[in-house]
Amino acid sequence: MALRISFKIGGRVKINNSEVLPVTLAIYDQQGQIEELVSFLSPLPELLESKFKDWQYYIGLQGDRRRVAKNRDNRVSGVVNLTELANSLKAELNRWLGRDGWIDENGQPDPRVSLVLEKFRGKITEKDEVQIIVQTEDRKLRGLPWQEWDTLAGYTSRGVEVAISATNFKRLTQKQTPQLRATARILVVFGDEKLGFAQEEDFLKSLKRYGGEPHILRQPTRQELEKTLQDSQGWHIFFFAGHSESDPNGRIGRIQINPADGKQGIIEIAELRDLLEGVIQKKLQLAIFNSCDGLGLANQLTQLSLPYCIVMREMVESSVARELLRHFLEAFVKDRSLFASMNAARQQLHNKFEPGKSWLPVIVANPLAKELTWNSLFSERRLSWQWEMVLGVVALAMLICLPVGIFYEFQGWENLIFYAQLYPHITVYPSMFLWMPLFASYRAHCMIRVKTRPFIIFTFVTVLITTGALFFELNNNRMMLMEFKPDAVISIQAEKLDKLYSVWKTSQADITNVTQEMFNSQGAFDAVGNLTLKKSDLELGIKRIHTVNNIAGLQGLLRVATAYDVWRENTKAFSISRWFYAINFVAIVACGVQILALVSTILFVPDSIFNKNKYLTYLIMCELGVLLWLPFQGYSIEHTKSLLFSSEFRGTLAGINVITYAIISILFLTTITSIYKSATRKYQPILLSFLLGSLVLTLLSSVFGVSLIDVLFGMSSTDPLIPWFAIITFFAPVFFLLVRLIDLRVGDE
Repeated sequence: MALRISFKIGGRVKINNSEVLPVTLAIYDQQGQIEELVSFLSPLPELLESKFKDWQYYIGLQGDRRRVAKNRDNRVSGVVNLTELANSLKAELNRWLGRDGWIDENGQPDPRVSLVLEKFRGKITEKDEVQIIVQTEDRKLRGLPWQEWDTLAGYTSRGVEVAISATNFKRLTQKQTPQLRATARILVVFGDEKLGFAQEEDFLKSLKRYGGEPHILRQPTRQELEKTLQDSQGWHIFFFAGHSESDPNGRIGRIQINPADGKQGIIEIAELRDLLEGVIQKKLQLAIFNSCDGLGLANQLTQLSLPYCIVMREMVESSVARELLRHFLEAFVKDRSLFASMNAARQQLHNKFEPGKSWLPVIVANPLAKELTWNSLFSERRLSWQWEMVLGVVALAMLICLPVGIFYEFQGWENLIFYAQLYPHITVYPSMFLWMPLFASYRAHCMIRVKTRPFIIFTFVTVLITTGALFFELNNNRMMLMEFKPDAVISIQAEKLDKLYSVWKTSQADITNVTQEMFNSQGAFDAVGNLTLKKSDLELGIKRIHTVNNIAGLQGLLRVATAYDVWRENTKAFSISRWFYAINFVAIVACGVQILALVSTILFVPDSIFNKNKYLTYLIMCELGVLLWLPFQGYSIEHTKSLLFSSEFRGTLAGINVITYAIISILFLTTITSIYKSATRKYQPILLSFLLGSLVLTLLSSVFGVSLIDVLFGMSSTDPLIPWFAIITFFAPVFFLLVRLIDLRVGDE
């Protein structure tokens, strides 16, 4: 949880003829402001000011990213111990900010500030993040290393991060618009190539793995920079490395974009005001200046309501600036907040360099800006609403094409009801439930900002499996009657029949024993034993199959009649509905197998997803939608196939169910692992409950689902159309209401 403390320091006022600085201390938690206190701080003591100036000067001697124009005089010569200087500056800072430095309105020592800050310490845990903002217009106060104030630094073992801010600011409203190619666009400007930016370039290009899109300008002209800033897609981050400087008051900043252009290569921020305002209004969230003395740059940018800047307080060595960038980016792409990422980078600088050098970088923040993380730079990878409408119409047409095709091709409701009762797993399920996993899968894909190697591999596997499954299904035996035209007829030669009898374990005697009410075998066989089959005769037999006890002969006949080898040479007998069936089959299989790609992405490369909580929610919805197919598939095996072909199909683990249940077990285990690994603690119990509910529903459907399908849609139902349309009418608005709730409530905090 992020906690925030704000110190608003005003200009000098007099109390009892002594000058003081008015300070408003405000403390915030996630619910808002919890306390405010007004006190006064004595001006900078002379000794602290002197130590600060010494540190400014000697830290500057270490820097090799020189100023655009020199503006400092030499102070003293000789060898200076930077460690002792930093320690003495820190000691004087803590002496000034101690109990004696605070004054009440009567000019007396004010212990309230220290008491409030010490009391606040008791509410902080090691897991909490503490963000401090010092609001002041004073250049000297902005330059102080506030994070070294012991009272604040002791809040956590990691220390705290202190940002500075102006006292006047306004809130900026930036609206993220979902787009198909949602990346974090980074404009990179390298000002002086002599400084060597190869490592910085590698750091920035490595962001591509996390959805970053760096565009690099090397020593650009003013016109090139202005043109690039106006890019219609906008920029999320602006990064500059090179030479820069600020005026003595820290109000105005300049950068050198091209040393070869002389004065034309030096740009003051104010000269780009109109362009920068447009860039900020679009999407710019952060500007990073890996260059010297950047407080003036940040001051002018925050006046334009830029949410955040990272600058160097003074002159800086290239090695320090480079290490800052490296460690900041490493932490930031892990979706830590800007403050936490800066704090992690500062700790690395503290460990690698002399004391005082880690004080150089500072965040300059707009106090009204939203908390910034890497993920917050991204929006969903969405199509435009127009294309989503087109996609929705195509998906709807795909889902209803089979029942509509049956209705028109086989002329009326009676045949639609007949085929729905025989094959609800392919006629009823798609229009009733398949839209749910299809939509959830699309929205989950919208959360993936980078198509990683596991995702690409499993997507390729999805294509292969779906293609193979479709080929096997269309060329497999036990074809469905709706795959044949209404007037389909096939003649089978006696020689071929002998082979078919052997394969399908039946005989001419078994077929001729079928009662005449179910199948006219005498009219089907000719004098030499050739068999002529009409689809209409087969349908009549199936409709009457419940009227007799001995159906073994009819089952043998149906095994022969629906064998693909029988119809292979007579493809003209295939119906249009066969191809609609193929479309629905592809959608079901592809949706089911694609879940593997979604699960592998969150499991192996979670950083490629920008809203993991929402992603996992849609993943579970996708899994649930596919699991609802199981009772329909179970009905196909337990009832349709066992009735039409053989009772050997009965059993919960018959046929494809063995593979199905194995895949389900793996998916549930990996999804649980992903929830514990990637979901935030707030959403973990919600997601686990959702997943557990899906598992319970799966178990219940395996026990009661087949019987329920039989009663509602199967051969035991009187009219499957009524529950079919009623369930769609009920579930569709409930589902999309849930989707709206997810979009509004499920965040990535």
